[in-house]
Amino acid sequence: MKHFNQIFTQRRIFWIFSGIMLVPNIFLCFTEQLPFLFKVSYILIPGALYLLLLILSRKPGITFWALFPLHFIGAFQLVLLYLFGNSIIASDMFLNMFTTNSGEAFELLDKLAPAVVGVFLLYLPALALAVYSIRRTETLTPLFQKRVFMLAMLMIGSGILVYTPAHRKYPHTAKLDNLYPINAFNNARFAVDSWEAAKNYPRTSRKFDYRATSTRDTELPEIYIFVIGETSRAGNWGLYGYERNTTPKLNAMPDVIHFDDVLTQINATHKSVPLMLCPADALNYNEIYRQKSLISAFKQAGFHTSFLSNQLRNGSFTEFFADEADCTIYFAAPKNKPHLHDDVLLSAVDSLLNIGKTKQLIILHTYGSHFNYCERYDTDCRIFTPDHIKEIDHKNKQAMINAYDNSIVATDKFLAQVIDKLDRTGKTSAMLYLSDHGEDLLDDERNRFLHASPIPTYYQLHIPFVIWFSDNYSTLFPDDIRQARNRHTTPFDSRVVFHTLLGIGGIETEYRDDRLSLISPSFHLEKRYYVGEQNIPIPVRRLPLEEEDLQAFERYGISPR
Repeated sequence: MKHFNQIFTQRRIFWIFSGIMLVPNIFLCFTEQLPFLFKVSYILIPGALYLLLLILSRKPGITFWALFPLHFIGAFQLVLLYLFGNSIIASDMFLNMFTTNSGEAFELLDKLAPAVVGVFLLYLPALALAVYSIRRTETLTPLFQKRVFMLAMLMIGSGILVYTPAHRKYPHTAKLDNLYPINAFNNARFAVDSWEAAKNYPRTSRKFDYRATSTRDTELPEIYIFVIGETSRAGNWGLYGYERNTTPKLNAMPDVIHFDDVLTQINATHKSVPLMLCPADALNYNEIYRQKSLISAFKQAGFHTSFLSNQLRNGSFTEFFADEADCTIYFAAPKNKPHLHDDVLLSAVDSLLNIGKTKQLIILHTYGSHFNYCERYDTDCRIFTPDHIKEIDHKNKQAMINAYDNSIVATDKFLAQVIDKLDRTGKTSAMLYLSDHGEDLLDDERNRFLHASPIPTYYQLHIPFVIWFSDNYSTLFPDDIRQARNRHTTPFDSRVVFHTLLGIGGIETEYRDDRLSLISPSFHLEKRYYVGEQNIPIPVRRLPLEEEDLQAFERYGISPR
């Protein structure tokens, strides 16, 4: 113990802590595309601030523990760098912490062993060392504190000296707000503000009124089902030319219309799904805080509405919108299963189809292809093997893709069953399917995995979108189907869902924009947008897509505009 005390003096502990706090800055200097002089500031200015904070107490362990929120964000940042390769923690990543259930989190963390272990090895011993520092009688001397203060002032001065020319040359990139951890804390603050605004949604949306009416005969039986997919990317669908026939059942249905060039408005579920269900979009995202969903519009027009979810409640707008329905059901898995498969929704669909309502809207929120992929399908959909992985790395890539493709097979089977159930009713009906976003599967040398990265990739943006119409609908509204087929290759994004569903249901409201309805001759969409950091709309063509993404867009014949 005496030898340990001689090695770990308060001074050495101080420098260890200052180095650990600087680790995220060092990594970000290598991962971010920043001007060289700004990179120097990226180290000097935060490094000086860390030194000043650590000398606030003569026992650096006290300050280190007091700065636990900073260490938590630092650990979060390092895990995200392992996952996505670059970028500061986005505000949506903080929001994902509130809207992701524990089951999903543990499924992911279980497969991120290197990153999790690395973070624990960095921060847990440091926190233990901080306890040791607090318990020691030895303290930092006033002379040491004075010298550190002078060093910090020198570092700040030098950092500002190199920052000034960098800011003049790159005013939008080289700015103080872009220094870590300032940028991370700004995003965390925005996430908290957004969460609070969402919690006030019942009050801010109370007076919203669609004033919706139906243009159809009240006695005309109508059933429309909207299936919300999860984490399904178009590139792995046989329907879109994938080398594996992962969609054999939909391929065999000539009445299914698939749309080739569809992008999500954001790669995070807690925003992408609500944006399908209401008039708000990437251009005016904040309108979502006062608007209700299309469920309310259908209800006003005389429809019985249902929302069936194979996902858990998470306090997001999806949950608020689901509660507008006449019937809202969340299917919870028993304790011995991580999640139910999506076919659990089918028996509930059968029950709803038999309740005797003339007009119905049914929304099915599936679990689709969400990680862990091999948990999403039954053995009859286990076509591609091996499909189990112990860890996310390149050596397990093929098994991971096999499991992902099997989940697409399960989605194909599920959609075919939904279509069959609608077809058997003989009523005027339609089914619309759209995934919330795509997924990265270690596709190139960047080794990107999952979704919700601060900078989206092609694989997260390009999503499958299909519509099926019944024979009765085709007879009554042939022009609608002709217009939809004409949009088969037209580039558009997920904002069309709201307006298209209202059009299919024959529902009139001032919030329906036929320029965004796939069944309208007025359809016209010039630009596609993405919800950027702090809800700022970004034209897709101006997204910071990397060369690998641009090549993927070109390879799949998709327009990055």
